[in-house]
Formats: sequence, structure tokens, C-alpha cells
Amino acid sequence: MISKLGKLLGFGKGDSSAVDPVCEMTVDTADSPGCSSKHKGITYYFCAPGCKHAFDEEPDRYLQGIP
Repeated sequence: MISKLGKLLGFGKGDSSAVDPVCEMTVDTADSPGCSSKHKGITYYFCAPGCKHAFDEEPDRYLQGIP
């Protein structure tokens, strides 16, 4: 398992990572277990299907304060 610092330094399965907007976990975009959703042309990645479902129901709730 890769540490959070390792992910920040770019070590992991994929070429990049993203932060799940619901739970704020770091997700490997190449192997996202929770899949992804598009909102206003931007792709968001999730750690689990439950986070994706919550985001899909109320995306603006989770994106408040994010430019």
C-alpha cells in the first residue's frame, strides 16, 4: 500500500491522483474503485460507489468553496 506522502510524490499505479470531493481521500485516477462522474465538464473520481452516489445526488453541496 502506498503512503499518502508516496501518492503526493507520484508513486502509485496510475499517472495521477485526485481527491474524492465527498470524503477527501486520495484516489488513483487510473484505478478508481468508486468510478468517476462528470459535472460541468470536469471529471471527479471517487474512493467508493457510495461517495459517487452522494456526489451525483448533490454535486454542488460537495463543491462549495472549490473554484
